[in-house]
Amino acid sequence: MKIRFLFLVFSALLLVNTLCLPVQAKSMIYDILGKGSEWTLNVDGEEGALELLGGSGASTGGSGWRMNMEIRWQGVNGSLRAETDNDNSQQRVVLALQRQNGMAVTCEGYIAQETDRFMAGITRYPTLGKDTCGAWYAVKKQTTPVGPSRKPPLRTEIIKNARREILSKDSEPPKVDIKIEGILVFTLNDKIKIRASAEDNVKIAQITVYIDHQEMKTCQAWECRYSETLTQPGPHKCWATAVDTAGNKGQSAILEFMVQPTAKPGPSLNTKIQPYKPTSQDTVTFLADASHSSGVESITIYVNGQAVQTCNQNHCEYVGGPYGGPEIAWRVSAKSRDGGITYGHDITVPITQKQAGYCSISGKAYGSGAGLARVFFVILYGPDNLSLHRETQPFGQDGIYSFTGLPAGKYKLVVDGKADTTIGPHPASRVVECSSGPLDNINFELK
Repeated sequence: MKIRFLFLVFSALLLVNTLCLPVQAKSMIYDILGKGSEWTLNVDGEEGALELLGGSGASTGGSGWRMNMEIRWQGVNGSLRAETDNDNSQQRVVLALQRQNGMAVTCEGYIAQETDRFMAGITRYPTLGKDTCGAWYAVKKQTTPVGPSRKPPLRTEIIKNARREILSKDSEPPKVDIKIEGILVFTLNDKIKIRASAEDNVKIAQITVYIDHQEMKTCQAWECRYSETLTQPGPHKCWATAVDTAGNKGQSAILEFMVQPTAKPGPSLNTKIQPYKPTSQDTVTFLADASHSSGVESITIYVNGQAVQTCNQNHCEYVGGPYGGPEIAWRVSAKSRDGGITYGHDITVPITQKQAGYCSISGKAYGSGAGLARVFFVILYGPDNLSLHRETQPFGQDGIYSFTGLPAGKYKLVVDGKADTTIGPHPASRVVECSSGPLDNINFELK
């Protein structure tokens, strides 16, 4: 819709110039498009100086003429083709250019019938398909200054008004992209190089690069490059925002990169939480295991950016919550005995909001093997999807297990052991329907 609007506006500009300017003899295109002449060119709202650098031409019979020229728009070279019919009544122009966002554009149109200082037409974008088009116009620069008492030409006012109207109707935000040169793992004192770029259907006003919520650099252009020496170990995040000339704002994806304090490899990590999909009523167990050839000196668990537990061994647990949500972020770091450090990336966990009054399932181990209940645990699947693992609970010292804060539905309970014994559960699994309130005495015999 916006492109169609642009085309109608610029078509109206061409018509107004045709009807409102005094009639004059039609100049030849090699006079209108003379070497060294300068124009102001507007392509879909992006405006800059157009210079005609020169080229070659030839007669096509009668008053017809064809010419090819090299041109420069906003400092980037392009090409121009122009031709007339044998009566020099229609003067067609085709410009091949590049916009500031790097997109190639072809401008097709005509020099106005009754003036040699205005031309306009439609734009096409080869990479976007033949059905995507916009509008362009060019005004030849005056060779003599306009005195302070002289009113500006009618077409100048029309152009200004058209531009203001285009910007007022621009509601499409820019598309923003961000890239980091190389891999996303660095060592302390390495240099990071970031490139942010943006595209807009009118024009980009500025683009800004952020690292860890801090504004690092702002560029008044469609591209912004930033580099720095990394001095803070651990995980970091970077992104970019862009604003177009109408004030619409867009944001890139968020990239996470890691800065290791030393090139020496740290421990390998294995992490998980229970329950796998926590609700706002659940306590959450964070589990981490680490291994290294030299041994593990310590493991630290972080929840929402805060260190909550440090263990001086190769296994670490922390129980927290319930968490109100809507999500939590947690990660683990580990240090080996030879000084290597591993920083884990943030893991985002959504918290399902649950109302009070949901059901619970509990039971106990009984039978001749109940004294060994502590080496067994209960795995809960559901609700309704009986292959979806929800959480795992061990039998307590008293042989009792309990699951709370469960939404209504069908669940499967499976009993398994931590070690090989001659004792086993009977039955090994049970399927139950949980509605509201407690569901007690879902017991398992051990014998």
